[in-house]
Amino acid sequence: MATVVVSVDCEAATHGQCYTPELVRIAEEFHVPMTWLVTVSASDPMNNIMLYHREYLHRIPSWHEIGLRVHFQSNGAYLADERERAMLIQEGKDLLKQCHVKPTAFRAADYALQASDIRYLEDIGIMVDGTPAPGVVVEGKADWTGAPQQPYHPAYDNLKAQGNAALLLVPLATHEGQVAYLDVDEGSLRAIIERYLQEGSVISIGARDWANGLANWRWCAQYLRERGCRFVTLSQLASEWTG
Repeated sequence: MATVVVSVDCEAATHGQCYTPELVRIAEEFHVPMTWLVTVSASDPMNNIMLYHREYLHRIPSWHEIGLRVHFQSNGAYLADERERAMLIQEGKDLLKQCHVKPTAFRAADYALQASDIRYLEDIGIMVDGTPAPGVVVEGKADWTGAPQQPYHPAYDNLKAQGNAALLLVPLATHEGQVAYLDVDEGSLRAIIERYLQEGSVISIGARDWANGLANWRWCAQYLRERGCRFVTLSQLASEWTG
């Protein structure tokens, strides 16, 4: 029986539309907890969090999870400096704290996690990260070629190697460079899910709150329920993980 995690990248404030209420309705219909990763960006740290605080956090059931997503970008430039990234991670935690949220789940936008981030994430109480996308390369930001496909604890100096970090990395489901996001075409999503179901493994599926993946979400939730899959949040998976 596969275990399924569904996490939502929340960045609607910069895209002008938000499907959070519709995603929640489908989740409630099939009794699926989701992990909502609210984005903080150096360019405009408050904008997205305030939108969620004002419009959406109260619509998300208490049995779901609210986590942190950081976009390491400032005025169009990628932030690679360890200290700047650490400051932004801390700022994201502090901003969510103002909304009475203590995040334990994290994702870096554009798959752009760095090994130097691990200790800073652990320092603010992050238990689990959902960034890795095996086989995906984002020029100048991330290269997940050869990364493990199942959850693992990384080395502090190598994100793609097993190590002794307390942080658990939960890779997104991928196949041939395609990531299992709900807004991809249905055929690609089905192919990825079927591949992971054959292995009886953890399946981590992503969503974007500004992109219409509702039809795929309904199909996905119903199909995986019928297959006997168990749905958990990222932090629940981390608390249970013994691999």
